[in-house]
Amino acid sequence: MERILNKQAVINRVKSLQMNTLRGNWRKTILIVCVVALGIDPLYLFVPVVDSPKFCFTFDKKLATGVSVLRTFIDVFYVVHIILNFMRYSNGELNLHAKPKRETYYFISYTIVDILSVLPMPQVLVLTLMRRSDSLVSREILKWIVLSQYIPRILRIYPLYKEVTKASGTVAETKWIGAAFNLFLYMLHSHVFGAFWYVSSVEKINKCWRLACPHLPGCSLKFQYCGREGGNNIPYGLNTSCPLIEPDQITNSSVFNFGMYIDALKSGIVEVKPDDFPRKFFYCFWWGLRNISALGQNLRTSNSVGDIVFALIICVSGLLLFAVLIGNIQKYLQSNTTRIDEMEERKRDTEIWMSSKSLPENLKDMIRRHEEEKWQKTRGIEEEAFLQSLPDHIRLHIERNSLNSRGNEEGGRRKQEVDGRRGEEEDTTRNDEGETHQRMA
Repeated sequence: MERILNKQAVINRVKSLQMNTLRGNWRKTILIVCVVALGIDPLYLFVPVVDSPKFCFTFDKKLATGVSVLRTFIDVFYVVHIILNFMRYSNGELNLHAKPKRETYYFISYTIVDILSVLPMPQVLVLTLMRRSDSLVSREILKWIVLSQYIPRILRIYPLYKEVTKASGTVAETKWIGAAFNLFLYMLHSHVFGAFWYVSSVEKINKCWRLACPHLPGCSLKFQYCGREGGNNIPYGLNTSCPLIEPDQITNSSVFNFGMYIDALKSGIVEVKPDDFPRKFFYCFWWGLRNISALGQNLRTSNSVGDIVFALIICVSGLLLFAVLIGNIQKYLQSNTTRIDEMEERKRDTEIWMSSKSLPENLKDMIRRHEEEKWQKTRGIEEEAFLQSLPDHIRLHIERNSLNSRGNEEGGRRKQEVDGRRGEEEDTTRNDEGETHQRMA
């Protein structure tokens, strides 16, 4: 009976460890998916394109469809995570690391954020409005709908990050992966700012056309969208009403100031060209990375409040992101270096002590092996001092858990010994039976 109980305890222990490992890997996978999703949404901002020869704008339908499919796939993956959280919470298995009275509040709050983050608002609005309306650009609906849902998609990362760090202590297993992860976050912000700069450039040229068109005889705003016979405004002077002049070269206040967006318009990345997405994507990414790294010092803004606020956000974000990036990379690169330095210092002190005692070489080798094994096991943590610093009730739980683990390990060893003896006895019995048959023959 005791053997059966020990065997069952070992099986339960193994299943528990496997389940914890599976949950930890799932949490890290979901966290990576959420970070990748932050780079998918800004791709919607590249959908509007300008048809400069016709003085109208249209939409890249292939890009909009591809981004919608990719975003839907990621959202379905996250919906599975929401359902699993519901099941774990109903079974009392979801640990939110909060007081029992506040767990329900935190669960409801996190669930609301999760649901808001997976609502298919960009897919529905973009695929619906781009076929018959110019409001995505003229009323800036596209920019604000992406921004409004970008906030809950950022907020949902916090509880996931908290779960991962509580379970395993860190997101990355090695210092190089951690440094690469922080560098990726820095690059992600460059992509986001570059995408918003692109769509704001399209909105800026559209705004200039809308301001100039009422003062031109025969010009109609309904032709600003290429889907409604756009291009009929060509004879009415739009080609001279919105000249692309550098902001520091404008001497007449009546000339429209494109500010920081003049580079996008002059480079032609906002114009309709087949299979031109990689060029505009990398150009905007480079613009974002350059201005974040330079803290927005080279930005030449117009007197528009929106342009000035955007430049301020780039400047402050660049300063904060650079400080966080350097701090996190330094932390990951030095996390193991400090412990290794401590180990080397301890080795030197041990060598000095052994030399002062005139110990023989065989005894020195035994001490060195002991210190090496102790380091590999504890990684420089003084267990006794650490346990003494804990409260009594926590130490009691740790001792009970250690005793249970030892009992399970001993039970497993006993099971292996019994199985081995049983196998030896069966082999001996077979050999005896074979010899008996040979004698009888």
